[in-house]
Amino acid sequence: MEWAQQIIEQYGYWAVFIGTFAEGEAVFVAAAALAAAGLLEPWKVIVVAAIGAFIGHLFFFALGRWRGMQIINSFEFLRTHHPKANRVLDHYAHWSVFIFQYLYGTRIVAAIMFGCSSIGFWRFFLLQIVNCITWALVIYAAGHFLGIAALQIIEHYGFIGLMVVIGIVAVVAMLAWFGLHEYKLHHPQPEDEKEPDRK
Repeated sequence: MEWAQQIIEQYGYWAVFIGTFAEGEAVFVAAAALAAAGLLEPWKVIVVAAIGAFIGHLFFFALGRWRGMQIINSFEFLRTHHPKANRVLDHYAHWSVFIFQYLYGTRIVAAIMFGCSSIGFWRFFLLQIVNCITWALVIYAAGHFLGIAALQIIEHYGFIGLMVVIGIVAVVAMLAWFGLHEYKLHHPQPEDEKEPDRK
């Protein structure tokens, strides 16, 4: 297992940076759990995650300034999440920078939309500093807690016990996703007929 630890220590922080740059909370949470096990440095994981998210937001904001809606309409993933992101941006203009950080699947399209909007670059820049630091602390705390819980399960029930718990959580998550999908299928949200005024 020494070789695995060396790989984690050598490439773990790069994985966190790439993952947070491209909206990969799962990588960040896993890294936080590994930090709880002593395989990574907690402060490095937090700093790298905050920097990755921050640079990612600025990158996609710049894309929005350059070719905003053309980029969104060119990719199915962005087109799919655009209506939801647009509603949040319209209704929560002053808080949307922080709200999007916790809405998985909308962060990239939101950053592009901010680039299309009238928000100034330096305002977006400063808000993202606060946003990314607080987000990194919150998500790290969650991942650290999960890591400690996993270590305790292994200590009492072994690795098989941990796999059973993960399997149960995965099944519950899939059922919840399926239920939400069915609800949305039978209760479609009407699209706005016109764009409301920006706040």
